[in-house]
Amino acid sequence: MRRFAWLLLPVALAAGSTGCADREKLNAALAEAKQTAAEKDSLLNEVLETTKFVNDLNAELAQVKSVGVAPVPASEKAASGATQDRTAVLGKIKEVIGRLNESEQRLDAATARLKKSSSRNQRLLAQLESAKQTIADLKAAAERQEQEYTATIEQQKLEIASLNSKVDTVSAENQQLTVAKAALTDTVSQLTTYKNTVYYAVGTKKELMDKGLLTKEGSKFLFFGGTHLVPARNLDPASFTRIDKTHDLTIALPHEDKNYKIVSRQSPEYLAANSVTKDGKVHGSLQIESPEEFWAPSKFLIVVED
Repeated sequence: MRRFAWLLLPVALAAGSTGCADREKLNAALAEAKQTAAEKDSLLNEVLETTKFVNDLNAELAQVKSVGVAPVPASEKAASGATQDRTAVLGKIKEVIGRLNESEQRLDAATARLKKSSSRNQRLLAQLESAKQTIADLKAAAERQEQEYTATIEQQKLEIASLNSKVDTVSAENQQLTVAKAALTDTVSQLTTYKNTVYYAVGTKKELMDKGLLTKEGSKFLFFGGTHLVPARNLDPASFTRIDKTHDLTIALPHEDKNYKIVSRQSPEYLAANSVTKDGKVHGSLQIESPEEFWAPSKFLIVVED
């Protein structure tokens, strides 16, 4: 009986050892199943977050496209404003691309973890691959938008530079025109002054002859022939009084009680009637009623005291 008990002892020990091994395997399987379930939940949450992020990105890209549909304006100020708007949109696109890259990296990490798991979930892998493809498509669209906006901004910079050049050219031309206008105005003023400047001299015959303004023409022998006073051939403006024919319409005579005679080529018919005698002599003052006609024959008026 005692020998039989010793024989059963190894069998009992072997049975106990086998039970412990099975229990360890069972515990390991349960732990792995628990870890797999937790990882599945984590991956499912990541897929849901990525899907929501993709939807948000779709809406964001739609807004970005709607902002950039305005045509390139012509004026420098409008072009500069449009460039600033497009630059802001370009920054938004770059931000979207950055967020897409982050999401792509998260999905790659989740896929790698799932593939290393002993219990691979093919449905979950398919969902991750679909999400990755969607993100890749969005990223490609965003990068195309980035290229288009970059090209548009560069074009607008060229247009703004061209507008600035045109503005500088117009400014230079305006400055030249201003200078030319000033020169022309000065020339016109000088010409007007020259055209309206006339000269007169009043005095006795002797005074005027001594100044070289009058000379005698003709000859007289005994009782035949005769001489008369005429303006000298070369008249010096410095010997005359200078006036403006458009403003100075009255010329005062030295002696109101004496008559004066115009010996230059001007005609008394263009003077006021009350200052001209019947024989064409002038008294009181010389009042010019028609200056253009009066001064037309000569710029030099010589009046001699009678």
